[in-house]
Amino acid sequence: MSEFNPRENYFALLAVPQSYEVNQADLSRRYRELQREAHPDRFAGASERERLRAVQYSSQINEAYETLVSPTRRAAYLLKLAGVDSDMSSTTFRDPEFLMQQIQLREELSELQSASDPEAALDAFYRDLDAAADQQKSIFSASYLEQQFDESLASYAKLQFLEKLRSEAELKESELLDY
Repeated sequence: MSEFNPRENYFALLAVPQSYEVNQADLSRRYRELQREAHPDRFAGASERERLRAVQYSSQINEAYETLVSPTRRAAYLLKLAGVDSDMSSTTFRDPEFLMQQIQLREELSELQSASDPEAALDAFYRDLDAAADQQKSIFSASYLEQQFDESLASYAKLQFLEKLRSEAELKESELLDY
């Protein structure tokens, strides 16, 4: 088992390039390899210290994977590595195009219940939401690469907003489709 280092860069830990663009198959493969190596069950007969180390390392591997597999969490982590504060609790958007897009998406979401075919309307909503998220991911990736961190931060904030909207839509979906 590799040495547990709580400050190790998640990209280095999972042996993937430090970039917003991550090969998901490589990330998943490396995650599974590391978990097989470090899983606490493999250390059941080991000393208390080795068992604790295995639990800590396994937890770090899980946290690294969960961070890098999520586009939004990966963006926040990259900003953190670049020394950019990504606390968006008091962010207001000054991008009129994005604000209009959000109004449109919110209207689509609120009109789902009254749609003649709620499933088709939900599918259309998710397509629109995914297109908006893909656009922000592209903007984040390009601006991060160019070290345009103000633009990266703005794009990250928009990704957070879209992720929250997706969560709201998933709740609405379960209500609509009676899951």
